[in-house]
Amino acid sequence: MSATAYSTRRFSFAAGHKYWVESWPAAENERVFGRLTVPHGHNYTVDVTVRGPIDERTGMVIDLSELKRIVGETVVDRFDHADLNADALFRNRVPTTENIALVIWDLLAAKLGSERLWQVRVFEDPTLYVDVRAEDAV
Repeated sequence: MSATAYSTRRFSFAAGHKYWVESWPAAENERVFGRLTVPHGHNYTVDVTVRGPIDERTGMVIDLSELKRIVGETVVDRFDHADLNADALFRNRVPTTENIALVIWDLLAAKLGSERLWQVRVFEDPTLYVDVRAEDAV
């Protein structure tokens, strides 16, 4: 019998953004988002969890170097030292931590498979993180 295991690897990138909805007047943006309408940045931490059976030969759920390569190429290389507002994936959405987690989920599910990807956790800072999990992803 092969048990299902969950393996998590941590990644990081630094990126800038501001909260702004183009179709709103400036006063509405400032009322809703306050100081977050000013460009600023974060050192994001992303935990990526994959699930699956433990391979009897390797003893692993996933080859960790494969996971590092996929997340590096798909997420870190794209977003590190980037202006998230300028990225096409945030053209019609505010780059909140929630939306960043959803975007990363979609990017990784396309590479890893949604049955294999279990959770994406994005830390904006040590006091705030957002989880997107397989059972909640749309």
